[in-house]
Amino acid sequence: MGQIEWAMWANEQALASSLIMLAGGIIGVNGFDGWEYGVYAIIAGTLITVVEYPRSRRTKGTTIERKFQRILNPVMTKGGPVTQNYYVRFVSYMIACIPCVFLLPTLLGGMCLFIASIIYFKAAFGGEYWKPVGDQQRKRTLTNRPPSRLPPRPPAPANKPPPTTNNDAEDNGQPDLQTPPSEPPPRPGAQPHYRNQGFDSNAI
Repeated sequence: MGQIEWAMWANEQALASSLIMLAGGIIGVNGFDGWEYGVYAIIAGTLITVVEYPRSRRTKGTTIERKFQRILNPVMTKGGPVTQNYYVRFVSYMIACIPCVFLLPTLLGGMCLFIASIIYFKAAFGGEYWKPVGDQQRKRTLTNRPPSRLPPRPPAPANKPPPTTNNDAEDNGQPDLQTPPSEPPPRPGAQPHYRNQGFDSNAI
C-alpha cells in the first residue's frame, strides 16, 4: 500500500471550511449579537480561500489543476515558508478557528477549520509541503537518427499449406505439369524416329 498524501485531503477540507466560514460570517452580521466575529469570519474565510485555492503538485500521479489556479501560483511561490510550509498553516488555522466559536453561525466553519489544521499537521509531520503544479510534459521520444536494427519480420502463418512436389503429384494421380515431355510429338506424315534402339528407319 502506498503512502497517503495528507496534504491533498487537508487542502479540500480547508477550502470547504473557508467557504463555510464565509457564509457563516455573512449570516452573523445580520441580526446576531457579536457581529464583529461575523466580520472576522468573512475576512478570514476570504484569505484562507485565496491560500487554499491553488492545489499542490502530488508526489505520485497526475494533479488536476483548479480553474485559474496559475494566476495565484506566483503568489504562493514568492510567499516562501509562509505559504508553502504546512507547519505554518497548522498553527495559523489552529489560531484562526478560535474566534469562530463565539458566534453560532460561524461555529461550524471554525470546527471544520480545526479539523483541517490537524490534517495539515499530519502532512507536515510526513515531510510534505506545497509545490507548484508545472507543465507535465511527456518525454520526447522522436529522433533524427536512423534505426540501428532491422524491424522484426512477422512469423510465417501456421495454416499455410506446404508447396506441392513432383512426387506428391504422381502419388495423387495427377499429371506433372511442371516437367516438360522428353520428346515432342511426331508431326503428321513424318517418319518415326528411333533413338538408341538399334533400328534402321530405312529398313522398315
